[in-house]
Amino acid sequence: MFLLCLPAYAQKLELPLIFNDGMVLQRDSDVRFWGWAEAGSEIIIHLGDYSQKTVTDDDGNWETYLPPQEAGGPFEISISGDETITLKDVYFGDVWLAGGQSNMEWKLEWKVDNWEEEIARSAEFPEIRFFEVPQATSYKPQQKLTGGEWKTAHPDNAGNFSAVAWHFAKLNNLEKGVPVGIVESNWGGTPAESWTPATRLLSVKGYEEAAKEVLDTAKVWEEEFAKNEEREEQKWALVESPEVGLQNGVHQTDFNDSEWKVISLPTEKPVTDVVWLRRSFIVDDAEIESARLFSGDVVQESFFFINGKEVGAKSWQQSHTEFEVGSELLKSGENVIALRAVNSWDNNVMVGGNNNISLTINDKKLDLTGEWKYSNTIEPKMPKVTRYEWVPAFLYNSMIHPLAGYSMKGAIWYQGESNVEENQFYNELFEAMIEEWRSSWGQGDFPFLFVQLANYLDKKDQPFDSGWARLREAQTQALQLKNTAMATTIDIGVADDIHPRNKQDVGKRLWLAAEKVVFGKDVVYSGPAYRDHSVEGNKVR
Repeated sequence: MFLLCLPAYAQKLELPLIFNDGMVLQRDSDVRFWGWAEAGSEIIIHLGDYSQKTVTDDDGNWETYLPPQEAGGPFEISISGDETITLKDVYFGDVWLAGGQSNMEWKLEWKVDNWEEEIARSAEFPEIRFFEVPQATSYKPQQKLTGGEWKTAHPDNAGNFSAVAWHFAKLNNLEKGVPVGIVESNWGGTPAESWTPATRLLSVKGYEEAAKEVLDTAKVWEEEFAKNEEREEQKWALVESPEVGLQNGVHQTDFNDSEWKVISLPTEKPVTDVVWLRRSFIVDDAEIESARLFSGDVVQESFFFINGKEVGAKSWQQSHTEFEVGSELLKSGENVIALRAVNSWDNNVMVGGNNNISLTINDKKLDLTGEWKYSNTIEPKMPKVTRYEWVPAFLYNSMIHPLAGYSMKGAIWYQGESNVEENQFYNELFEAMIEEWRSSWGQGDFPFLFVQLANYLDKKDQPFDSGWARLREAQTQALQLKNTAMATTIDIGVADDIHPRNKQDVGKRLWLAAEKVVFGKDVVYSGPAYRDHSVEGNKVR
């Protein structure tokens, strides 16, 4: 009998992915570096003539700090252990974490106001760098990100930058004359509890039981993830391709839809699963010179066909879309339009919002609202997929915890839409999230600047109980925390679009808040806020 002795795995020198070429480090502040290597090994960090030594602990973890540096660059920083990692094109400037849901995630190329000019001129700001944290979920805190790299402002990259963060970063760069690093960690449609540690949620009203389930060590999360991933792949295969419907010929003029149900557009109630809709329309013009199809508001993804040919597709980032229709597709007399709609968000399809689904032929508008035939049984039903990005702590664990300790100036935040239905819990939840982030970073009460929800939905003639108003009030209450500021956007929203395209003013108002609260500049960054009142006879002052 003999024993085969194998050498233990040697941990190579490794840095978190956010430490990479093109990075921006926080100026005028101790800068924390950390990573992993063989237990007990010596690690040396070099910046110019400065060097600092440390030794890994028994688990192979190490950390050290660079002393405060003035703004500038580019520099090279090397970290040596059993090998040497050299970081190039490194700058010192102001670093901000840009978090939240879709209004912070919203990219320049998603057609915000003035998006083409912003992207075209982005090369004028080479000292602005963005690092986008990949979207990922986890039931326990992670030490490492799943990917990501620093991108320099340039037309090749800028289209994928958060529009709000871009406008904020530009002003930071222009006003202070320093490099700016934006670490994007955001995910559309996510609630604040997803971004908060489960251990803290145990004591936050409304989230105690959900936090207990997340922390339940007996639950086999990996198995649930694997099964859910299979269902999600099936879902997106359905969402992205109308092939099954096309194979059945539902877009063709001669398809027999006599057994289909009748629905009126715009829809008043949602329809589930993959929905196909058809109707005929009459063209009176003998000669057709031009035609444009206006989609109205379809929630969320859709394909449009006229007389058997696809004329356009709409993604969830678009509210109202206009498609050019080739004049050769239309004919004098009867024509057929087919529409395929699906909702990847919550499987509730709504079609024809704003009463504006129409076809303009030779500058004459043809209204396409009213009765259509529809079926939601042509294609398989949408698989039921769990959105783990909605589960308490799952985004904190995977998209915030691995960043914690990366030295920064502060955070900018735009979120709240997904908490409107639970607005009664939001103030305590939001403050808990801010406090836990600060605790995780170990940078004291670092500045936390946030956007109050913009105006949305139709204006009412009389006051009413509004969840949106209550959520805004809960956000306002968070100003009691030190080093916080709120950018008000109640005047720049859009009633029928939860994603207003004016991101420039949002970024500007966040920057004005930073000028005042973070940099101490004597500027007016907010309108008047209620403090107190007094009763004077039959009047209130």
